Amino acid sequence: MSSSHRKAKTSAVPKFTSFRPKAPDSAQSTLVREPVPDDKSKSNPGAPHPSQADSSRARPERDAYSSARSKPHPTRGVEVASTERKPVDNVLFCVDKRGDPLIRRYGGNDRRAIPEYRRIGAGRVLGHDGFMRIERQGNREEFYFPDRGDSRPLLSNDKKRLLAKGLRLDRRPIRLRRKEPETGAVVEDFLPLKTPKKRRRDALSSGDSSGEEGPSYRSIHGKSKNHEHSDSDEAFDSDASGEALKGVVDDPLVTRSIELSRKVREHPEDVDSWLELVDHQNNLLLAQTGGRAPTAAEIKSFADIKLSLLEQALSHAKDDTLRERLTLKVLAEGVKVWEPKSASKKIKETLQKYPESFEIWKVHVAFLQTTLSLFSYEDIKQLYTDKLQSLGRKLAGYDTVEDQIRCSEQIIHVFLLLTRCLADAGFVELASAAWQATLELNLARPPTVSQTGWEIPSSFQEYWESEIPRLGEAEWKGWESFITDSNVQEPANPKTSQSPPITPNTRDGYKAWHMVESQRARDAAIPARTLDEGAEDDPFRVVMYSDFQDMLLYFPTNIIPQLRRQLLDAFLIFSHLPPSTQGDDVIGKAKRDQFLARSVRLIPFAHLSPRGYVDQSEEQQSPTPEFSPDIHDMLITPDVLFPSKEWFGYIGRMRDIVSPDHYQWVSATLKHISRTSGASELGPYVLAFESTNEPGNEKRSAKALLKSDPSNVDLYMGYSILEYERGNKAAARNVLTAALGLPSILDHDRVRIGVSAAWLELIDGELAKAVLRLCGLVTKSDDGQSLETVEATSSQILKAHQLLVTNRDYKISSGEIGQAVIYAEALVLLEYLTKRSEKEPMAKKQGDVWSAIVSITQCSDDLVSRGQQHNPSHERFLQFAARILYYHARHGSLRPGLFREQLEKYLSYFPSNTIFLSLYAWRTERLSINDRVRVLLQDKSLTRTNESLSSHIFAIRHELCTGNTHSARAAFERALASDVCAHHVGLWIAYIRLCRNNKSVFYRAIQACPWSKDVFMEAFGTLVRDMDSAELKSVYATMCQKGIRVHVDMDEFVDRWRREYKDKDKDKDRQRKI
Repeated sequence: MSSSHRKAKTSAVPKFTSFRPKAPDSAQSTLVREPVPDDKSKSNPGAPHPSQADSSRARPERDAYSSARSKPHPTRGVEVASTERKPVDNVLFCVDKRGDPLIRRYGGNDRRAIPEYRRIGAGRVLGHDGFMRIERQGNREEFYFPDRGDSRPLLSNDKKRLLAKGLRLDRRPIRLRRKEPETGAVVEDFLPLKTPKKRRRDALSSGDSSGEEGPSYRSIHGKSKNHEHSDSDEAFDSDASGEALKGVVDDPLVTRSIELSRKVREHPEDVDSWLELVDHQNNLLLAQTGGRAPTAAEIKSFADIKLSLLEQALSHAKDDTLRERLTLKVLAEGVKVWEPKSASKKIKETLQKYPESFEIWKVHVAFLQTTLSLFSYEDIKQLYTDKLQSLGRKLAGYDTVEDQIRCSEQIIHVFLLLTRCLADAGFVELASAAWQATLELNLARPPTVSQTGWEIPSSFQEYWESEIPRLGEAEWKGWESFITDSNVQEPANPKTSQSPPITPNTRDGYKAWHMVESQRARDAAIPARTLDEGAEDDPFRVVMYSDFQDMLLYFPTNIIPQLRRQLLDAFLIFSHLPPSTQGDDVIGKAKRDQFLARSVRLIPFAHLSPRGYVDQSEEQQSPTPEFSPDIHDMLITPDVLFPSKEWFGYIGRMRDIVSPDHYQWVSATLKHISRTSGASELGPYVLAFESTNEPGNEKRSAKALLKSDPSNVDLYMGYSILEYERGNKAAARNVLTAALGLPSILDHDRVRIGVSAAWLELIDGELAKAVLRLCGLVTKSDDGQSLETVEATSSQILKAHQLLVTNRDYKISSGEIGQAVIYAEALVLLEYLTKRSEKEPMAKKQGDVWSAIVSITQCSDDLVSRGQQHNPSHERFLQFAARILYYHARHGSLRPGLFREQLEKYLSYFPSNTIFLSLYAWRTERLSINDRVRVLLQDKSLTRTNESLSSHIFAIRHELCTGNTHSARAAFERALASDVCAHHVGLWIAYIRLCRNNKSVFYRAIQACPWSKDVFMEAFGTLVRDMDSAELKSVYATMCQKGIRVHVDMDEFVDRWRREYKDKDKDKDRQRKI
């Protein structure tokens, strides 16, 4: 071994004071610093590795550097300068052309495979004069280059602690030097270049010749670094603190956190501020995740912070109403952290503390219904039934109408949740029977029946058990006819199964059972009679009065007119149809409820195979948007209730999707209620439903509905649109003319009819006739045909314009926003047809879109300035504006930027509107690098304050049509992780079918929706090839254990199926032998 090698080994020994080696001479030190040639390292097996040699040489250099700082050494600079070495191959770095596949999985490089950088403070890298930083993110260190003036983000390390305990800057302590006392004895007449240093006592006492302070290895802090607490670090530390403070001020999240923390500290009784601080944690979680889905640990961590804040708020809240609000928030966050049994216990204790709280009861029943380990069909059914009885007794004790209506709305909501849960669990006949009886008890009640509280008369039990035709069935005459003469009707004839028996063509017994069970469930849509075919094999097919008597609703007669529309809309939601009204009442909430909002199809998507490539020729053809979404959010107007082929529809087709019995029952129920039960306001909805499912019968249905309600303007407008779509343009014009001739028609209704007539002319390409229709509003001409041969004069246009502007402004100033919007729509259409600004190109069938946009913006800004930006009438007006934009874009050129700019403005007011979202996606380039639709959804529609079920479904549909598999799965994950979609049955089934071979998604689905039979049945349909017999039997056993309805016993069916196939195989073998 050479002397250089021995010296290298000697230098690696720690320099204890008792074992201090002798200082090498200059020649030896020079030999140590010379690099080892590559050829020698290869030829000599005893030579050290180059990396070892580098490490052995690094320590003497650091010692020399520290000695130079502690004591001047005249020869040390020469020695360092003479030790410049040649470049060698560095084995710490290599060229990797394949890449590391684990980088994406773990989110960073392998820390063992990269060198360690030396930092000098606040993440700065030693030796680099640029803005280079190393920042710790959790257990990882990230390397980045911030912009100039950009300070280190203080919230990157621990944002949660900052908001829970206030702002705390993580700085190293600055060691302040003690100021030396001035003796004043010596007055120097020069400026010293160096600060005189005091001789260290340790160096003098130890007699160290080198003058270097040796570190104490017995210290618990370990070996201190030579550069720690140096002058330069002290100066930089103060600068870093200033930069950090500047970064805190510039960060809006931190600023908001400080404001809220100060507000709750100064006013601890302010519950709204506490709740706002709790909700602010969601923004911090979103900022920490950086766009990715938060992990379960992160969600629990932030939930703990929220719980601690809520506990502090509860300690300062004195009012019971405020404490109830905070308690609801505690329960919502606690279920994310607590164990299921512990959460159930705490929720029960809270419910006992607030027995009158309807919202806490909803949290309680929702938690039990969505927890697999706690769910039981009988227990959930009993909870709903007990609540209905409790609310019914409370309703009977109220005296004022306001209290009665408020309690009745809660009863309707509980009844809707109950029947939806029954139907999802497989007991569709029981749920349908409950709705049949409830609608007849309240909407077809005989006037001679006396009411005694919540008790149902005994005559209704006799009527039900007589098995004569009931509401929604053929030859129905009602409960009143039965009371008058019980012998006037005979029981209905026995029914036979309309679907032929299915014979599955498969050897798999589980797959065959799935097909047979699905057919049985499809046929069991309404309750059967005792003599019907198949009723003797299934006792649940026949629903007796004792099966649902505790579920029925029986409202007081005096409040039924106020509750009629809500009952009808609740029935429509139960039947997977959109409601006929909209608002923020119980129906508005039910429409957005993830337990209640469903589509006619089992899943709300027509396509489950995402396309990774979009044909460019198809893009150039500009296909139309999807005008019939299954689950949507739009305001009801005649143009969406009776849509043309070029606009959105409110009601989807139902007849070919559900069973024939179920469709006939829903259709007949709507007809009976609208024509015989005094619910004439339901007429336009019934006409639209029939025209969508049974086209060709519009004329007969419209005449029957107009006979019962001759002054319904919406019926006239809808019927004219239907006739126009069938090609009967003259009949459509005659219908509108007849509507204008009504003696009791109001002025704003006359304007609505005029706008509808002008639209029909505009769609037909007759712009001049459309102007005449609008100008006829001034003369109030009932004969539209007399205006077809001439063009409107300038004076007529000016008078019409002045009339519309005056009425619009007057109605807005008087607060009648609904009527003001009607005049505004007519004014926008008139300016689109008559103005010529020449700021946008115009084709033959196009008008002046720029003038229309100016008028739209003027009216919209006026409503916004008056605080009416979220008014439903404002949304109706913007839907009308969107229709004008779409018409203009379809019949000529329109700048995509202008189109998207207007829709972005509309979405800022109504971020969940399906019409605005669909049109924006239709006019956006799909092959661009940055998907504008995704950005819009993320920034506006899918934020925590604006997200809704319809917005998430639109985002998923967009990814299924334009994205790839990964983007579609990401959209599903984001939707199912939100509070508004986490327990939606249709989304989980769609996600299972998208993933197909992924069993983990199925198990997550049954944990989120343990009450749904359709979710369990996906194991025997979509995943039947991926699950073995033991897994399928376990799923079936879980269904039976939870009380899910099963028509055919699976074990017996599978055994019989296998025996039959074995017998068939034996018969085939015998025939072959013969």
